Amino acid sequence: MVQRGRPWPAVGAWLLLLLLTARAGLASPESGVGGGRRLAFTRPVYNASIPENSGPKRYVTPTEKMGIFVGDPGLQIRYKIAGGDKDKRFKVEARHVGDFWFLFIRTRTENTAVLNRESEDNYRLKVKASVFYAHQHKRLYDVHCEVLVEVTDTNDLNPLFYPTSYNVSVPEDTQLHRSVLKLSAYDPDLGVNGEIYYRLLEPTRQFAIHPTMGTITLTRPLDFQKNSTYELTVVAEDRGTELETGSIIKSSTAKVTVHVLPVNKHRPAIFVRHIQTLLEPGMPEVWAVVRVTDEDPGVHGKIGGLAIVDGDVDDHFKVVSGAQPGEYNIEVDPRPGRPLNPRGYTLTLRAWDQGTPSQYTDEVVRAKLSDMSNLVPQFEKSEYDVDVEEIAPPGSPVVRVVAKVYGPESPTRIAYHIEMGDDDATFSINVRTGQISTRRLLDREFKRYYSLTVSATNAAARGGGQRRKTTTIVNVKVLDCNDNAPAFNQSSVDILIDENKPVGSNVFTVHAVDEDEAENGYVSYSLVNLNKVPFSVDPFSGEVRTTEVLDFETMRKSYVLRIRATDWGVPYQRQAEMALKVRLRDVNDHRPQFEKVDCVATVPKKAAIGTEILTLSAIDFDEGGTGSVTYKMETAGEDSCFQLDSGTGVVTLACDLNQKGGSKERSFNVTATDGRHFADVMTVVVRVVGSRRASAECRDVGVTEKLRDQLRAAERNNPRGSAVLLDRVEPTAPSFLENRHSPEFPEGSPHEVAVNESLPVGSVLAYLEAKDLDHGYNGRLVYVVSNGDEDSCFRMDMHQGSLHLSAPLDREVTPSYVLNITAYDLGQPSKSESKTVVVKVVDVNDNAPVFEKASYSFVINEDVANGTSVARLRATDKDEGVNAEIHFQLDTDTSDFQLDSSAGLLTVNARLDRERQERYDLVVKVIDGALLAPLTSTATVTIRLRDVNDNTPKFTLLQYVARIREDLPLGSVVTSMSAIDPDFGDGGKVTYKVDGDHGDIFDVDPDMGTVRLSAPLDFETCRLYNVTVRATDGGEPPLTAVSTLIVEVEDVNENLHAPVFPDQVANASVAENQPRDTLVTTLSAVDDDKTGNDGKLTYAIVDGDGVGVFSIDDKGPCPFWLL
Repeated sequence: MVQRGRPWPAVGAWLLLLLLTARAGLASPESGVGGGRRLAFTRPVYNASIPENSGPKRYVTPTEKMGIFVGDPGLQIRYKIAGGDKDKRFKVEARHVGDFWFLFIRTRTENTAVLNRESEDNYRLKVKASVFYAHQHKRLYDVHCEVLVEVTDTNDLNPLFYPTSYNVSVPEDTQLHRSVLKLSAYDPDLGVNGEIYYRLLEPTRQFAIHPTMGTITLTRPLDFQKNSTYELTVVAEDRGTELETGSIIKSSTAKVTVHVLPVNKHRPAIFVRHIQTLLEPGMPEVWAVVRVTDEDPGVHGKIGGLAIVDGDVDDHFKVVSGAQPGEYNIEVDPRPGRPLNPRGYTLTLRAWDQGTPSQYTDEVVRAKLSDMSNLVPQFEKSEYDVDVEEIAPPGSPVVRVVAKVYGPESPTRIAYHIEMGDDDATFSINVRTGQISTRRLLDREFKRYYSLTVSATNAAARGGGQRRKTTTIVNVKVLDCNDNAPAFNQSSVDILIDENKPVGSNVFTVHAVDEDEAENGYVSYSLVNLNKVPFSVDPFSGEVRTTEVLDFETMRKSYVLRIRATDWGVPYQRQAEMALKVRLRDVNDHRPQFEKVDCVATVPKKAAIGTEILTLSAIDFDEGGTGSVTYKMETAGEDSCFQLDSGTGVVTLACDLNQKGGSKERSFNVTATDGRHFADVMTVVVRVVGSRRASAECRDVGVTEKLRDQLRAAERNNPRGSAVLLDRVEPTAPSFLENRHSPEFPEGSPHEVAVNESLPVGSVLAYLEAKDLDHGYNGRLVYVVSNGDEDSCFRMDMHQGSLHLSAPLDREVTPSYVLNITAYDLGQPSKSESKTVVVKVVDVNDNAPVFEKASYSFVINEDVANGTSVARLRATDKDEGVNAEIHFQLDTDTSDFQLDSSAGLLTVNARLDRERQERYDLVVKVIDGALLAPLTSTATVTIRLRDVNDNTPKFTLLQYVARIREDLPLGSVVTSMSAIDPDFGDGGKVTYKVDGDHGDIFDVDPDMGTVRLSAPLDFETCRLYNVTVRATDGGEPPLTAVSTLIVEVEDVNENLHAPVFPDQVANASVAENQPRDTLVTTLSAVDDDKTGNDGKLTYAIVDGDGVGVFSIDDKGPCPFWLL
């Protein structure tokens, strides 16, 4: 095919100038000196090129012909480099062809230095053309031009890395396809010779390198524990040698060491182990042991600490480091009395590691008291002060101490004990309820106060653990009751008092003591003699005083006083008596009195000495006073003729009257004495007479009669054998003194009581008043529940006999009680009577139904059929009757499950899909059958769907498209394909594989889907690849999906060399008048490109004055035709 007017090929070609001469003598255009015009270069500036490293005598290739048209054959042109070639690398030549003097520039032959584009890439040569006459060798003038010589690049240099070794540290959590390192190699060559391709010398799926940018990227996840260091060799090759078939590859290598840095990619894991032990108060108590682990190696795996970051609003908990690294104890503040949240605590534990940056994990734990039996029980009070009457019968309640382990659930079981203060076993305590009762009768007078140390011990932790207890003090004050009669210090006293004491004289002070206190111990005194006695007793001081002047001689000589001491007690007084025997002592309070006075005696004159003249008689009214009287003569008269016997009172003659002269009448004075008192002096007159016998006459003063009256009064007041009668006291009937009757409960008193378990504490359940026919304290009754109250729920009003509720009832714990009610009288000794009362606890709806578990967890396959049973939920209600009837309800809005209301059967109600919803947290409710205000409770049912391989992997794109150069290095990443399988485990693990015939050209990472080039491409052979990639999951059976990878191969200009003619000028001739299509000459060029179309040449005429006259075949060797 003949080409006409074809444009110049895109790839460079050599310029060939063909000079055709018409043999018919066709003339050239006129030019030169002869034409009057100055010669000049065709252009002032030319462009030419020459490859670097060109050897001697290598011509530059101009973009157009260089030289001067000279029409005058007589002119000659000489060329010379006038400047720009300081190193003398070039030489010019002139060639005369026709009318044109060609300018040729070549390298010198004598210069061994080659051109180096990297040193100097262009030369600006100044060329001078001298015009001569050919035959005269005379230079006419010079003309100039410039030739810009570009030194073109040849692929003479290898790419160079700097540095040649790289060390990079990469965190192991680096994302896939992220840059790890960017390498840079430099090749000073130009064009494709300087363009660099990078590749990894050793095949690896772990990394990829961008072929042109030199960026190493990660194509598989790193794992420090599997491989901490990677050694890579990166090859840099220029594209010129790659494209030049058969040439030696110009490349260089660099060593890359990738150090995998362990990153803090794992959060700490928290493992909580609850401890169920009890410790003594005052010691920190361990609620839980927490172990924290971290899978990271090195410092990233070291635990930085553990803290409670939320939930401990009352500051009850603290974290203490354990004995081993990563072990911590969570302790509970053991101080008693601090309020605990009855709902428990939701603690947020935070553990962090020492990595950079630090990772932390929060773990929420529920601290419930039912799970915290290691907490110290806490009494409601640190000290109890109670009073109890001393007449309280055995079994009487004193106080109920309550200790609790606070929490949101049922309290921990606690045991109560009396530790100290009850050495005489006066009290007992219900080990379950903490009710303290009397074990025996109290006696305030024996012991007024008790200080009991009561302990509360919680149950041992599950699995065995140390019990823990706390204590409280119970101060019991025994209240006085009038149970003691006054007591005299002596039951009888015998005293002697003088008569004649003034009225009000203190005879004796009695004293009685009543060991009771207050009014029960106040004592007043009284005389209880029925007969009047001349005494009185002060009711308050006990002083016994006379109310009359006592006379020994006339009144009673002794008295037995019955003195009664009475206390002030209520409702009845108690009394005691004593005998005070008062004897009168005679006091010499009377003087003797003569029975007769004014005595005149006669005595014969001749009376002999010793003759009794008269007998004096004096009476002393004191007891036995007459016998104790003595007589005394105060004056004996003139001649002492009379003598008085002091004992008998006989007056006798003491002289011979005959011998005495003097008066016929004599007198003397006499007196009588009892030793203390003297009688009035009495004068006795004696007359001497002549009669034969003596005689005397006296005046009777009645003293004897008075004595008789006195004696009669004394006899009357002191009759023999009548002392008891005289000392009688106020009688007390035997029925008042003796406790003869036992208490009796009336026939109509209740035997059975029905009580709602919701009845408020303090309510009266029944009245059980007994009767006692005795009087006073013997008939005074007190009551007690003596047996049958194991739960300490009841108490008797001790005085009224009413049965009260003292603690809440719980029918579900104890449905009935058989109480033994005992009534005691306060007699001494006491008598009692008991009766049995049955208390039936009537159910109320006070218990919500309870599921067997608070939470359920089930795992079912996601492909189970509709209607499949998941579980049968069970619940119980401790109530009875309709209150215990239950039905179930699903409280979560879902149509995927349903719950049978009566059977509690939970079934599947729809088609399940784990990939749509993997977990269901259902709230189920159970409701009792109460008509009014039914009670409910809930539980959580967690249903997890077990994965079934029901999902086919899905590629993220239906079709992937990649465009790559045909000269891309092997191992280069073409693209990354990704398929997602929502199934779990092996069913969701996808592997990739290239299907079809292209598996030898493209390689896919079976785990990651990264597609790499594994064989050379050739645009000319195949421009488009349709690669099928299959993604298969690991389920049973495996499921597969396919996607298409369209790889478009981009053509790369492999035409590295321009065609070259053997010479820049060819000569040919043709005769004139030749017909069309006459062959003129054949031209031939060569091309160093050896393969494909790059070595195939086409020819065209692009310029010259022969355009339109000649044609050339576009295939070579090319005939040159006459057009």
